[in-house]
Amino acid sequence: MRILGVGDIHGRVGWRNLAEKFLDQVVFIGDYVDSRDKIEDETILSNFEDIINLKKDNPKLVTLLLGNHDIQYLHYPDYPCSGFRGTYKTPLVKLFQDNQDLFQIAFQQDKYLFTHAGVSQSWFYTHIATLKKYEGENLADTFNILHRSADKSILFEVGPARGGDAQYGGPVWADISETQDDFLPTMHQVVGHSRVDDIITYGDEAGLGSITYIDVLSTQVKFYEVLILSE
Repeated sequence: MRILGVGDIHGRVGWRNLAEKFLDQVVFIGDYVDSRDKIEDETILSNFEDIINLKKDNPKLVTLLLGNHDIQYLHYPDYPCSGFRGTYKTPLVKLFQDNQDLFQIAFQQDKYLFTHAGVSQSWFYTHIATLKKYEGENLADTFNILHRSADKSILFEVGPARGGDAQYGGPVWADISETQDDFLPTMHQVVGHSRVDDIITYGDEAGLGSITYIDVLSTQVKFYEVLILSE
């Protein structure tokens, strides 16, 4: 399976270049809205609508993950973060909530796990009892089931590295400083959230575990691509 990971969008249109590639799966890593750049609200909204329509037109090809800038609208008024677009709150909340079934927390193919921010061992083992309550066929399935439960808030925990008061950041908020040396040893993770100058991998992608950071769309149009041969 050939998979393309698309980093944090934040209103940018570079994702449209992926149409030229032959792929089995496209995984958007989340953060479709809000922007530090000078992108107008109308542009952010229409760009997001186009991504939603891409998912609707290609339900099996396209996977839409949720980022920290997305959950503040999907679960408004809970889980706020910086960059909140108060002037466009109403249409963004409606767009997320009307299409909530199109989004998920995680995607997994074999040992490759895609989340917005990454999963540290520390966060994982802190919440192992809760995760077992919602255990699915794989870890991504567990996270997606958990998101539909009353215990979903642990997914959105914010650690000190991002100004939060939780001990560790969850898979929607974890910082690179929390995950680069503390990633799950049995998984190959692909994440955004932490801006990097170029796509970078810690660990051994050919070995027991790794984590790859792909949030580079603020500097270049570049996607993460992997060919996974099922075991």
